[in-house]
Amino acid sequence: MKCLILCGGRGVVDPISRNRIPKCLLKVGNRPLIWHVMKLYSSYGYTDFVLALGQEGDQIKEYFMNSFELLHDIEVNIADNNVKSLNKIPEENWTVKLIDTGISASTGARIARCERYLKHEPFFITYSDVLADVNINELLNFHKTNNKLLTITGINPPSRFGTFYQKGDSLSYDPNAKLEMHMSRINGGFMVANETIFTKLSPISECNLETEVFNALINEDQVSLWKHDGFWQNVDTERDIDYLQRSYEINKRPWLGIN
Repeated sequence: MKCLILCGGRGVVDPISRNRIPKCLLKVGNRPLIWHVMKLYSSYGYTDFVLALGQEGDQIKEYFMNSFELLHDIEVNIADNNVKSLNKIPEENWTVKLIDTGISASTGARIARCERYLKHEPFFITYSDVLADVNINELLNFHKTNNKLLTITGINPPSRFGTFYQKGDSLSYDPNAKLEMHMSRINGGFMVANETIFTKLSPISECNLETEVFNALINEDQVSLWKHDGFWQNVDTERDIDYLQRSYEINKRPWLGIN
Protein backbone atom coordinates (compact mmCIF):
# COMPACT_ATOMS: atom_id res chain seq x y z
CA MET A 1 0.00 0.00 0.00
CA LYS A 2 1.03 3.56 -0.68
CA CYS A 3 0.91 6.45 1.74
CA LEU A 4 -0.16 9.87 0.45
CA ILE A 5 1.20 12.72 2.57
CA LEU A 6 -0.32 16.17 2.13
CA CYS A 7 2.47 18.77 2.10
CA GLY A 8 0.66 21.90 1.00
CA GLY A 9 0.26 25.07 3.00
CA ARG A 10 1.91 28.47 2.95
CA GLY A 11 4.99 27.53 4.94
CA VAL A 12 6.26 28.84 8.27
CA VAL A 13 9.23 30.77 9.60
CA ASP A 14 11.88 28.38 10.85
CA PRO A 15 12.56 29.38 14.50
CA ILE A 16 16.24 28.52 14.02
CA SER A 17 17.17 30.01 10.64
CA ARG A 18 14.25 32.52 10.52
CA ASN A 19 13.79 31.59 6.86
CA ARG A 20 10.40 30.61 5.45
CA ILE A 21 10.20 26.86 4.88
CA PRO A 22 7.47 24.25 4.44
CA LYS A 23 6.11 23.32 7.84
CA CYS A 24 7.02 19.67 7.27
CA LEU A 25 10.72 20.62 7.20
CA LEU A 26 10.69 21.98 10.75
CA LYS A 27 13.11 19.80 12.68
CA VAL A 28 12.46 17.57 15.65
CA GLY A 29 15.86 16.36 16.77
CA ASN A 30 18.00 16.28 13.66
CA ARG A 31 15.23 15.22 11.29
CA PRO A 32 12.31 17.15 9.77
CA LEU A 33 8.69 16.46 10.68
CA ILE A 34 8.07 14.71 7.35
CA TRP A 35 10.78 12.16 8.17
CA HIS A 36 9.14 11.37 11.51
CA VAL A 37 5.75 10.85 9.84
CA MET A 38 7.28 8.54 7.24
CA LYS A 39 9.25 6.68 9.90
CA LEU A 40 5.99 5.72 11.62
CA TYR A 41 4.60 4.16 8.44
CA SER A 42 7.88 2.48 7.53
CA SER A 43 8.02 0.86 10.98
CA TYR A 44 4.90 -1.05 9.91
CA GLY A 45 6.40 -1.97 6.56
CA TYR A 46 4.79 0.76 4.43
CA THR A 47 7.62 2.42 2.53
CA ASP A 48 6.00 3.62 -0.71
CA PHE A 49 5.20 7.32 -0.35
CA VAL A 50 3.51 9.93 -2.52
CA LEU A 51 4.02 13.52 -1.36
CA ALA A 52 1.51 16.10 -2.60
CA LEU A 53 3.58 19.28 -2.69
CA GLY A 54 2.40 22.88 -2.56
CA GLN A 55 4.10 26.20 -1.90
CA GLU A 56 7.86 25.90 -1.29
CA GLY A 57 7.66 22.35 -2.63
CA ASP A 58 11.09 22.76 -4.23
CA GLN A 59 12.61 22.80 -0.75
CA ILE A 60 11.04 19.43 0.02
CA LYS A 61 12.42 18.06 -3.25
CA GLU A 62 15.86 19.34 -2.34
CA TYR A 63 15.69 17.62 1.03
CA PHE A 64 14.97 14.23 -0.50
CA MET A 65 17.43 14.67 -3.34
CA ASN A 66 20.33 15.89 -1.20
CA SER A 67 19.91 15.50 2.52
CA PHE A 68 19.32 11.75 2.51
CA GLU A 69 22.81 11.28 1.09
CA LEU A 70 24.17 12.97 4.22
CA LEU A 71 22.70 10.23 6.42
CA HIS A 72 25.42 7.84 5.25
CA ASP A 73 28.90 7.48 6.60
CA ILE A 74 31.20 7.99 3.63
CA GLU A 75 34.75 7.44 2.44
CA VAL A 76 36.27 10.00 0.08
CA ASN A 77 39.21 9.19 -2.17
CA ILE A 78 40.86 12.58 -2.47
CA ALA A 79 42.90 11.60 -5.54
CA ASP A 80 39.95 10.94 -7.83
CA ASN A 81 37.15 12.51 -5.74
CA ASN A 82 35.39 9.16 -5.53
CA VAL A 83 32.80 8.91 -2.74
CA LYS A 84 31.77 5.54 -1.31
CA SER A 85 29.05 4.86 1.24
CA LEU A 86 30.22 2.87 4.26
CA ASN A 87 26.86 1.86 5.68
CA LYS A 88 23.26 1.21 4.86
CA ILE A 89 20.39 3.21 6.33
CA PRO A 90 16.78 2.05 6.89
CA GLU A 91 15.51 4.79 4.58
CA GLU A 92 17.20 3.19 1.59
CA ASN A 93 14.10 1.06 0.96
CA TRP A 94 11.80 4.09 0.89
CA THR A 95 10.30 5.07 -2.45
CA VAL A 96 9.24 8.71 -2.52
CA LYS A 97 7.27 10.33 -5.34
CA LEU A 98 7.28 14.13 -5.12
CA ILE A 99 4.27 15.53 -6.97
CA ASP A 100 3.66 19.23 -7.61
CA THR A 101 -0.06 19.68 -6.87
CA GLY A 102 -0.14 23.49 -7.11
CA ILE A 103 0.41 26.40 -4.78
CA SER A 104 -3.19 27.13 -3.78
CA ALA A 105 -5.02 23.80 -4.21
CA SER A 106 -7.16 22.52 -1.34
CA THR A 107 -6.65 19.07 0.17
CA GLY A 108 -9.23 17.27 -1.96
CA ALA A 109 -7.74 18.69 -5.14
CA ARG A 110 -4.23 17.65 -4.09
CA ILE A 111 -5.36 14.07 -3.59
CA ALA A 112 -7.19 14.07 -6.93
CA ARG A 113 -4.07 15.34 -8.72
CA CYS A 114 -2.14 12.31 -7.41
CA GLU A 115 -4.72 9.80 -8.69
CA ARG A 116 -2.44 8.27 -11.33
CA TYR A 117 -0.10 7.07 -8.58
CA LEU A 118 -2.78 5.77 -6.20
CA LYS A 119 -5.82 4.56 -8.11
CA HIS A 120 -5.25 0.80 -8.18
CA GLU A 121 -5.59 -0.08 -4.47
CA PRO A 122 -6.55 1.34 -1.07
CA PHE A 123 -4.07 3.85 0.30
CA PHE A 124 -3.24 5.83 3.42
CA ILE A 125 -3.77 9.60 3.64
CA THR A 126 -2.02 11.68 6.26
CA TYR A 127 -0.77 15.17 6.98
CA SER A 128 2.89 16.12 7.16
CA ASP A 129 2.63 18.09 10.42
CA VAL A 130 1.09 15.55 12.82
CA LEU A 131 2.98 13.05 14.98
CA ALA A 132 1.25 10.22 16.83
CA ASP A 133 1.75 6.68 18.07
CA VAL A 134 -1.06 5.38 15.88
CA ASN A 135 -0.99 1.61 15.33
CA ILE A 136 -1.14 1.61 11.54
CA ASN A 137 -1.99 -2.09 11.27
CA GLU A 138 -4.91 -1.74 13.67
CA LEU A 139 -6.16 1.26 11.70
CA LEU A 140 -5.96 -0.70 8.44
CA ASN A 141 -7.67 -3.77 9.90
CA PHE A 142 -10.48 -1.59 11.24
CA HIS A 143 -10.88 -0.06 7.78
CA LYS A 144 -11.12 -3.47 6.13
CA THR A 145 -13.57 -4.79 8.73
CA ASN A 146 -15.97 -1.86 8.40
CA ASN A 147 -15.84 -1.88 4.60
CA LYS A 148 -16.34 1.86 4.22
CA LEU A 149 -14.83 4.05 1.53
CA LEU A 150 -12.92 6.16 4.08
CA THR A 151 -11.70 5.59 7.64
CA ILE A 152 -10.67 8.55 9.78
CA THR A 153 -8.70 8.42 13.02
CA GLY A 154 -10.64 10.27 15.69
CA ILE A 155 -8.77 11.75 18.64
CA ASN A 156 -9.30 13.85 21.74
CA PRO A 157 -6.66 16.57 21.31
CA PRO A 158 -4.37 17.76 24.09
CA SER A 159 -5.64 20.93 25.71
CA ARG A 160 -3.64 24.15 25.43
CA PHE A 161 -5.13 25.22 28.73
CA GLY A 162 -5.53 23.55 32.12
CA THR A 163 -8.68 21.51 32.65
CA PHE A 164 -10.95 21.73 35.70
CA TYR A 165 -12.96 18.72 36.84
CA GLN A 166 -15.94 19.05 39.12
CA LYS A 167 -17.75 16.19 40.83
CA GLY A 168 -20.31 17.38 43.31
CA ASP A 169 -18.55 19.94 45.50
CA SER A 170 -15.10 18.53 44.73
CA LEU A 171 -12.91 20.41 42.27
CA SER A 172 -9.62 19.28 40.73
CA TYR A 173 -7.31 20.71 38.11
CA ASP A 174 -4.92 19.15 35.57
CA PRO A 175 -2.67 21.55 33.59
CA ASN A 176 -1.81 18.86 31.01
CA ALA A 177 -5.10 17.06 30.43
CA LYS A 178 -6.62 16.16 27.10
CA LEU A 179 -9.92 17.63 26.07
CA GLU A 180 -12.53 15.03 26.93
CA MET A 181 -15.11 15.07 24.19
CA HIS A 182 -17.26 12.05 25.04
CA MET A 183 -19.66 12.44 22.13
CA SER A 184 -17.26 13.77 19.49
CA ARG A 185 -13.68 13.61 18.21
CA ILE A 186 -11.58 15.58 15.77
CA ASN A 187 -9.84 14.33 12.65
CA GLY A 188 -6.45 13.05 13.83
CA GLY A 189 -5.03 13.06 10.31
CA PHE A 190 -4.38 9.33 9.83
CA MET A 191 -6.80 7.96 7.22
CA VAL A 192 -7.34 5.00 4.92
CA ALA A 193 -9.21 5.39 1.64
CA ASN A 194 -10.43 2.96 -0.98
CA GLU A 195 -9.42 3.78 -4.52
CA THR A 196 -13.05 4.62 -5.40
CA ILE A 197 -12.70 7.82 -3.36
CA PHE A 198 -11.51 9.47 -6.56
CA THR A 199 -15.12 9.47 -7.81
CA LYS A 200 -15.82 11.94 -4.98
CA LEU A 201 -12.82 14.18 -5.63
CA SER A 202 -12.04 16.84 -8.19
CA PRO A 203 -8.74 18.33 -9.34
CA ILE A 204 -10.39 21.75 -9.23
CA SER A 205 -8.44 23.77 -6.67
CA GLU A 206 -11.43 24.48 -4.44
CA CYS A 207 -12.15 20.79 -3.73
CA ASN A 208 -11.60 20.44 0.02
CA LEU A 209 -11.41 17.05 1.72
CA GLU A 210 -12.42 18.26 5.16
CA THR A 211 -15.28 20.66 4.37
CA GLU A 212 -16.71 19.08 1.25
CA VAL A 213 -15.79 15.42 0.79
CA PHE A 214 -16.22 14.29 4.42
CA ASN A 215 -19.86 15.41 4.51
CA ALA A 216 -20.63 13.93 1.09
CA LEU A 217 -19.29 10.54 2.18
CA ILE A 218 -21.03 10.67 5.57
CA ASN A 219 -24.34 11.29 3.82
CA GLU A 220 -23.73 8.05 1.91
CA ASP A 221 -22.71 6.17 5.07
CA GLN A 222 -19.20 5.68 3.70
CA VAL A 223 -17.08 6.93 6.62
CA SER A 224 -15.94 5.01 9.68
CA LEU A 225 -14.23 6.51 12.73
CA TRP A 226 -11.35 4.65 14.39
CA LYS A 227 -10.67 5.97 17.89
CA HIS A 228 -7.11 6.65 19.01
CA ASP A 229 -6.45 7.62 22.63
CA GLY A 230 -2.66 7.49 22.61
CA PHE A 231 -0.11 10.18 21.88
CA TRP A 232 -1.06 12.79 19.27
CA GLN A 233 0.41 16.21 18.55
CA ASN A 234 -0.10 18.52 15.61
CA VAL A 235 2.15 21.46 14.78
CA ASP A 236 0.42 24.80 14.32
CA THR A 237 2.65 27.12 16.31
CA GLU A 238 6.27 27.52 17.40
CA ARG A 239 5.09 26.36 20.81
CA ASP A 240 4.07 23.01 19.32
CA ILE A 241 7.43 22.35 17.69
CA ASP A 242 9.17 23.42 20.91
CA TYR A 243 7.10 20.86 22.83
CA LEU A 244 8.07 18.06 20.44
CA GLN A 245 11.71 19.13 20.56
CA ARG A 246 11.77 19.09 24.36
CA SER A 247 10.13 15.69 24.37
CA TYR A 248 12.67 14.40 21.87
CA GLU A 249 15.60 15.72 23.90
CA ILE A 250 14.55 13.79 27.02
CA ASN A 251 14.13 10.65 24.90
CA LYS A 252 10.33 10.63 25.02
CA ARG A 253 9.42 9.95 21.43
CA PRO A 254 6.20 7.93 21.46
CA TRP A 255 5.64 8.48 17.72
CA LEU A 256 8.86 6.47 17.23
CA GLY A 257 7.95 3.85 19.82
CA ILE A 258 10.14 5.37 22.56
CA ASN A 259 8.36 6.35 25.77
